[in-house]
Amino acid sequence: MHIRRRPLSIRLSRGFTLVELLVSLAVMMLVILGLLALFDFSHRLSSVQNNVAEMQQSQRIAQQDMMRLVRMAGRGPVSLGTPPAGMAVAVSNDVPDDTHIGAGSGTPTVVPGSDILTIRGVFSTSVFQVNSNAPNAFAIQTEDGGPSSGLVLVASTTPTTIPQNLQALKDAVLNAREDEDKLERLLLVSARNPAVWSVVVLKEEDCDITTDPITLGFDELPAGDPVRGRDVVELGAVAFVGILEEYRFYLREGFKVAPNGTQDIAYGLSRARVFPGTDIPWRGFGDNSDPDDTHASWRADIADNIVDLQVALAFDTTRGGGRFDDDEGNDGDDDRIYEAADGDDDDWLFNGETFNAADWLAGDQLYFIRLSTLARTDRRDPGGYTSPQVMKLEDHDLSGARINLGDDRRFRYRPLSTLIDMRNL
Repeated sequence: MHIRRRPLSIRLSRGFTLVELLVSLAVMMLVILGLLALFDFSHRLSSVQNNVAEMQQSQRIAQQDMMRLVRMAGRGPVSLGTPPAGMAVAVSNDVPDDTHIGAGSGTPTVVPGSDILTIRGVFSTSVFQVNSNAPNAFAIQTEDGGPSSGLVLVASTTPTTIPQNLQALKDAVLNAREDEDKLERLLLVSARNPAVWSVVVLKEEDCDITTDPITLGFDELPAGDPVRGRDVVELGAVAFVGILEEYRFYLREGFKVAPNGTQDIAYGLSRARVFPGTDIPWRGFGDNSDPDDTHASWRADIADNIVDLQVALAFDTTRGGGRFDDDEGNDGDDDRIYEAADGDDDDWLFNGETFNAADWLAGDQLYFIRLSTLARTDRRDPGGYTSPQVMKLEDHDLSGARINLGDDRRFRYRPLSTLIDMRNL
């Protein structure tokens, strides 16, 4: 039998059929689409993780900055005072609409429903010792029963010959000469009883910082001033002098235009420093890079995207089971700082109950401060994510808040609370 074969050149030139090409192309497209879907998922997951990481970092910074100063509240020492408008610690709870951090609309607006935490003490400078036995170390003059004026001498060495740097006091005098409306408040602590103290205002014209000891002139604050303390005549002698400071932590209200044309909230945690007991911003404080920003001297921005700040104070009260010294036992609700599930009738102030001044003893010891913040991611989730509703933070009812409505639920939210042991008080 004779078998006819095709020429080799014809057999080698045969290719894929159209069906084979279409099948290969379909498989390739499926592989490419799968890779693109995987890449897109990875990108969205990475974006969400970066958003959450930035939010958590912002919240940690906010809490750390507040905690650093709050731990020192009352340093000097100054007493707690009567809550909520105390001396060392004061809280403005659930502020109403159109609340400003200072007097008038020229200061930043505080987020409605949030808290303002005010702390006072000698924070950034030393507490200077005075040789109360030295001649004329402390002298006062009273005219017609009105506010007193006087002098206090502070040397560059303590009574036990330890050097102390007086530059902070000298700078206070020099700064007062540049701006007579911005005078530091001095804390004077009695040598007879450290629980007796007065706050006075520096009187620049009676100061002499060219000698050792330096001479600090002062005027007594008028009666009714929120930081005045005792009358200076009650001091008898002065053992310590410090520069009293006041800081206010608050949520600054702000908005920005979102890509969809709506106004997104742009809240941030800020810190204001003022001359104690006044609405005068402390010199050189805040972000003054923009001379046209009238709010700049009223704020030092700490962290962005903090949408709520709540403060709760823990006392040993007769509420919630009784006080520590009610009996000799060491168990039961009377032997701990008790907190009820609904925040009512317990030892915590501003965690749920309605404030009643009669329930909180004047001058009672403050054991703990709890700082609670609610943070939000900077950008909405790129997917179809919807955040669970945040109904409450301490005593702030958030059920009808913007964060729980519409497009704002595409952000992610995280609460964080820090408990601070107030050992300094």
